[in-house]
Amino acid sequence: MNIDGMKCSRCRQPAQHRLPSHNARFCDKCLGIFVRRQAEKAIKQFDMLVPGQKVLVAVSGGKDSLALWQVLLELGYRAEGLHLALELGDGKFGEASLEASQAMAQRLEAPLHLFNMAEMAGFGVQEIAWANKRSFCSVCGTLKRYYLNKACLDLGFEVLATGHHLDDEAARLLGNLVRRHQRYLDNQWPTLEGAPGAFAKKIKPLCRLRGAELKSYAKSQGWSVAKGACPRSKGATLPYYTEAVRMLEERMPGTTINFYLGYLEDKGAPPAKPEMEARCSVCGMPSFAEECTICRFLENTRKRESTKRDALKDQG
Repeated sequence: MNIDGMKCSRCRQPAQHRLPSHNARFCDKCLGIFVRRQAEKAIKQFDMLVPGQKVLVAVSGGKDSLALWQVLLELGYRAEGLHLALELGDGKFGEASLEASQAMAQRLEAPLHLFNMAEMAGFGVQEIAWANKRSFCSVCGTLKRYYLNKACLDLGFEVLATGHHLDDEAARLLGNLVRRHQRYLDNQWPTLEGAPGAFAKKIKPLCRLRGAELKSYAKSQGWSVAKGACPRSKGATLPYYTEAVRMLEERMPGTTINFYLGYLEDKGAPPAKPEMEARCSVCGMPSFAEECTICRFLENTRKRESTKRDALKDQG
């Protein structure tokens, strides 16, 4: 539907999408061009990929990761998908995510690799969280980063792309600044270099695009996407910072990109490449301690489950 009789800022045809942050209006076709150009600019600006490079895309089934996968292919990269099932206790959410990911793979005629985090870990996230007395979100995030990296390396990819967009990064930045999490601030950059056999290179090609812009893009493509928030996100603090960023953007369009890119410009350079001097004695991944966090999590969970089984035997 044409917006108030307005014309596309690029081709002067009827516009269906308004982008206040850029003081622009686009038709469906020109919105696609805008999204690709913003992703391409981020890739060049932050040295993410070389032309035609092979890259693995973490595909959740949401609009952001689906957009990223399509855009990377359109830009000429050899992009394959990776869907990591998280087993969050809500079958409908997980099923919708998988179905949307598979539908996109079929549409793009591109490979989609399927993994299940509970199967890889040997336990569900909730079991691990209980055994280690940690919050569900904290444990889930730690496990997800570990197993996405592992799957990427096991599949022979050097680069892992995620669908984090401008709103995500700005909200994360705001939260880290408010809480003075200097270690996280030191590592916040759209490109994190990898280390052979240890870490895949992590990139965020959508870091110049807002969530609303990607929502418009998904709508223009007619995709069926997985919708809704994570069913286990109750108590997470990031949504509060996301809401704060959204409110500022509504009142002062352009604030989000100026805040985020301005911080990166002042920072001046990405974090140093990860060190690999010490390795986990169990899984062989880099670790500051003899055992990495994941292996300690799993060992504590095995002990808890063993204690539960022994207690049941005594009762029987």
